[in-house]
Amino acid sequence: MLTPKIQATLLLLLFAIEALDANRRKQKEKIPPTIINICDINDRDSKVHCYCEFSQEINEAVKTECWVFNGGIERTDPLWTSFTSQSNIETLAFNVRADGGLDFVPTKVFRYLRKLKNFSIKFSSIPKLEANTFVNLTTVQEMTLTKNQIVHVNKHTFYNLPNLTVLTLDENRIKELVTDTFYELPALQKLYLTSNNITVIHDGAFRHLVNLLELELDRNNISELRKECFDGLANLKRLDLRRNKITILNSFTFIELWNLHSMLLDYNEISVLAQRTFDGLSQLRKLSLSHNKLVTLSSGLFEGVRGLSALDLRHNKLRRFTLDNVRPIYDNLRNQNSYIYLDGNEFTCDCHLAWMHKLRHEAKSVKVRTSLENFVCKFNIDPSLNSHFTYFERSEINSNNLYQPDDKSQTKDYPDSADDIFHDEIDDTYTDEPKLARKENEKTLLQIPIELLPCPQDVKTVTDRTYTYPSQNEAKDYRNLILSSTSTATRIGSSFFIVLTWFLYRYN
Repeated sequence: MLTPKIQATLLLLLFAIEALDANRRKQKEKIPPTIINICDINDRDSKVHCYCEFSQEINEAVKTECWVFNGGIERTDPLWTSFTSQSNIETLAFNVRADGGLDFVPTKVFRYLRKLKNFSIKFSSIPKLEANTFVNLTTVQEMTLTKNQIVHVNKHTFYNLPNLTVLTLDENRIKELVTDTFYELPALQKLYLTSNNITVIHDGAFRHLVNLLELELDRNNISELRKECFDGLANLKRLDLRRNKITILNSFTFIELWNLHSMLLDYNEISVLAQRTFDGLSQLRKLSLSHNKLVTLSSGLFEGVRGLSALDLRHNKLRRFTLDNVRPIYDNLRNQNSYIYLDGNEFTCDCHLAWMHKLRHEAKSVKVRTSLENFVCKFNIDPSLNSHFTYFERSEINSNNLYQPDDKSQTKDYPDSADDIFHDEIDDTYTDEPKLARKENEKTLLQIPIELLPCPQDVKTVTDRTYTYPSQNEAKDYRNLILSSTSTATRIGSSFFIVLTWFLYRYN
């Protein structure tokens, strides 16, 4: 007969064995026999193969890249449940290697990956992103959906992703951005939509992206912009609209973007900029408008962007760029990190460009000096004929010392107002562009003495007249006409008529 002590020992041993069996049963329930380790798929006929960095052991993979083969995979395929074998994955990428191999977002895997931070799909054939496709992925920080043939993105597709900071939708076929597409994304800072087919941006498409810093819409088919397109983007710092089909920019188009630092509008078809197009952009430092169809600029165009220190107007059809154009930003162009590029236009060598002599002397920026030293214009007028031209008063040049060299400017320390980070996108393309052969009538402006620059009497444009005040001579002429009236009644009537006629002439 066993003693009580031995019986107690055996009883404890029995309990221990039962506890171990229970633990084994739990482990089996946790990973059923039918579930395979996605990091260790040996079946050659499998439609998905995943490579896991660092470790392939159960629940030890952190970064996983999966390749879709063999004619594609269905939504109901049991393989998706196999992701329970690696519930600690933080980075997951799907690359589709067969046409039509994946035409949906495998949302089933999200329920097993509670630590997922980075998610991407590339080369799939997903035609549409339904509403709430990515709803409540509270841990995801970056999402990349490039080259997936996506055409439609529904309202609330990206609903409630509280930690998402970067969303990339490049190289798809998205046609439009509807209102509330991006909803409840309080942490989103970068949104990339390069190389799609976007033609329409509906009002309020971005209005919930209050913390967005960068928006890339380049290489699309956008032809019209309304200020309502940018509602909610009060903190945006960089906007890329290059290579679209924009033709006209109206007043206050960007009025909602009061923190914008950099705007790229190159390679569009812009021919008209309203006088107040850039009003509200008080923080703008860089503006790039190269390769457009601009013929003229209103004199007050840059009044609303007095912090501008980097300007690119290359390869337009501009014939004139005067001191009035540059005056609001002239001081900024003297600073260390500034630049101004104007080549590739149709400028005539005349006194409207004389300000370049002074700026070349004062500029601290190597880019500004180099650009001005290489600036070429068309010298078509005989310099001997410039003595009677009156449009640009040469006395203004001398009396105000606008273009006289100032030795003190070489040592004066002007504050730098431009950030270096906004100058790296354009300088390489500028220096890499092939230099065209110079035509016979083209001259380097700075090699022409100021006194030899002609000042032609040109017919002013509507824009010029709108913002030009009458000269003293003009005012005197009209005053004499009024005083020459014979009767008081006639004087009043004729005065009103003359003044009205003059204003209609000057401002219409």
